[in-house]
Amino acid sequence: MKAIVVDKNYGSVTEQELDAIENAYRKAGIELERQHFMSEDEMIDGCRGALAILGTGNPPITRKVLEALPELKFIQRFGVGVNSIDLEAAAELGVIVFNLPGFCARELADLATAMIMALVRNTVYYDREIRKGNWPKCQYLLPGDVREMTLGLYGFGAAGKHLQEIFHGGFGTRIISCDPYVSEEVKKQYPYITFVSFEEMLAQSDIISIHVNLTPETMHIFNRDAFCRMKNHAMIINTSRGPVINQNDLAWALQNGEIRGAGLDTLETEPIQKDDPLLHMDNVILNPHSGSYGTGSKKEQIRMVCELLPAAVTRGQIPLRNVADKKVLAAAANYQFV
Repeated sequence: MKAIVVDKNYGSVTEQELDAIENAYRKAGIELERQHFMSEDEMIDGCRGALAILGTGNPPITRKVLEALPELKFIQRFGVGVNSIDLEAAAELGVIVFNLPGFCARELADLATAMIMALVRNTVYYDREIRKGNWPKCQYLLPGDVREMTLGLYGFGAAGKHLQEIFHGGFGTRIISCDPYVSEEVKKQYPYITFVSFEEMLAQSDIISIHVNLTPETMHIFNRDAFCRMKNHAMIINTSRGPVINQNDLAWALQNGEIRGAGLDTLETEPIQKDDPLLHMDNVILNPHSGSYGTGSKKEQIRMVCELLPAAVTRGQIPLRNVADKKVLAAAANYQFV
């Protein structure tokens, strides 16, 4: 049985971590290859006969790729997002797509907290100015008090839940959330959180933190119109997927005072383009898509990858929560979903 890492140079997984996965796979009778393909055609040519494809980043596993690889049975993502994989085609063809929901939820909440507080307290701006030789004592934007603000969570999954614990439990911040997929049972567990529409979240929030997957529904949902509906002193934090925000519209909103600031771990184009206006804005914090990077999350990530495929091929057992294309279940009678 052969499994192939198709983007070993993406930068999110080390050679030592791939060594650990290779050892775990070998015990299950799976041979692991490490490749880095730049196109669909390269992936098709290089993955013929493979049982599984492993994506450390977001490789283009399209319908074209899937239909050209009839022996493929599994795709393993090293993260939560699966927007570069055609889930409909995978399910139709009986290919099970694994992802890792929740593996870095605490780290994402911690990063969002760091960005919020840095923007509120001007810490990044002051650090930049001091390094230039300036001393802007009690200058720049007057910091507000997070205890008197409203934090709007766009998406109430694991990371959003951890972030509300930090701000509601630690500061007493008012929390609202827009997530039409949250059940009434979950809402009852958080009686102090008001669940609102997207428009209400835009209008009421002093801070908006994004915690959703990239889907046709969420693509560019934060656009010029959305920014115009936000408070002028509001800030936006994105630790989910870059294209949830229309980046050109965000630059316009910041340049024209429609919102106060932004903290971005993810961008529409990564790495960021050298002429991007966000690079020259003092009220913007940029991270290189490293929100999942942490001691606990790395340990959990590699543990899960080491276990999922071997358990599927040796015992026929698959955790249902790790199946991203759940429409495949009807065609996967040979496996026990637990």
